[in-house]
Amino acid sequence: MTSTNINFLEQSVTKFQNLDIDDRLTVLALLYTEIADTIPAIALNDMPNEKTANLVARIQNLPQAEQLLALRQLLNQDEVRGKAISNEEYASISVDEKLAFWYQLAQNLGTSIIGVPNDYIPSEKATEVLDLLHTPNIEDLVTFFKRVL
Repeated sequence: MTSTNINFLEQSVTKFQNLDIDDRLTVLALLYTEIADTIPAIALNDMPNEKTANLVARIQNLPQAEQLLALRQLLNQDEVRGKAISNEEYASISVDEKLAFWYQLAQNLGTSIIGVPNDYIPSEKATEVLDLLHTPNIEDLVTFFKRVL
């Protein structure tokens, strides 16, 4: 990996981690939706599996307001309290399984999983991160996902 890629990744990860939790969820949702056709071929060859499918199903079975709470919890376990879903179960899955989990969620956005409203306009900070992550190199994007999930 070149120093440009490392700088891109470091900057992207730092900016993402400085977003509030809802902006992080928005960035993930929009990125996963945008690259849905590319991710499985690169990072999800043997996914989904039973662990990720069970986690997705448990979230799908929650009312939409609780789905949002559960996703906030999973993405930022330190700041959000409550037990909509087990943080330990999510924490125990591998990075590749986390990629698959968020991919499966993205596949169901707006149907069985609460989606980003069509008229939603991301914050300026979220837009900055999205602009940084518009890269033709999908492997860099997968590396970004692995770092932030």
